[in-house]
Amino acid sequence: MSLRRTILALLSLLLLVAAACSPSQAAEAPRWSAPAVSASPTPPKPRPAPTSTAEVGSRVTGAMLDLNAEFHPETAQYTDENTDAWKLISLCKASLPSDRQRTAYRERSWDGETVWVRQYVVGYLKVPGRKLADELRSVLATCKQYEVPNDGRTSTIVRPSPPPVPNGPDVITFCERLKGKATRHQCTLILVRGNFVMEVDASASDGDLAAGTALIAKIAPLATAALEKIA
Repeated sequence: MSLRRTILALLSLLLLVAAACSPSQAAEAPRWSAPAVSASPTPPKPRPAPTSTAEVGSRVTGAMLDLNAEFHPETAQYTDENTDAWKLISLCKASLPSDRQRTAYRERSWDGETVWVRQYVVGYLKVPGRKLADELRSVLATCKQYEVPNDGRTSTIVRPSPPPVPNGPDVITFCERLKGKATRHQCTLILVRGNFVMEVDASASDGDLAAGTALIAKIAPLATAALEKIA
């Protein structure tokens, strides 16, 4: 083989080696990645705890819902509002232990042909709302059925799956099958924030379970926003 052919062969071999070692076009192409998903809005920071009975009462009043006709035609005007010292729902127990320390409270209700909603807000001067939530959660862990006091009906606890609102440290949801002369379902939402607890009970469409669950899901964001305003 002549010197010229030898040189050409070596050059060809070098070019082949260089091509094999160079990164491919595909490797050099930038990789696509999914766009970052923005986090859901975080709730505002909790307000300082109330320092007086008057302040607790003022804040409780500020958390009352306004379920107008845009929410439902039958909630254009609430049916009743009072400041009676009702107990928070306690199911199988006579009352939640810490609920005896309630400082201020207010109830508002809407009683329509097909929709019934009751809101009850309680404020505590010295007790955090999460303590009440933990006490109710403890009751729910074992309470399956009970006789409703002074009512004559039997209540069976129902836990819809999925729940109408995701449950957590500050949120509890459940429903009850109330059996008497007729059987109806009623659903409950409990929200806590700071030293305040909001209970919302609801029933719809002659006590239909799905309708009651849907009503609680619809009320939940309004109730959450109302509680965030005061606590």
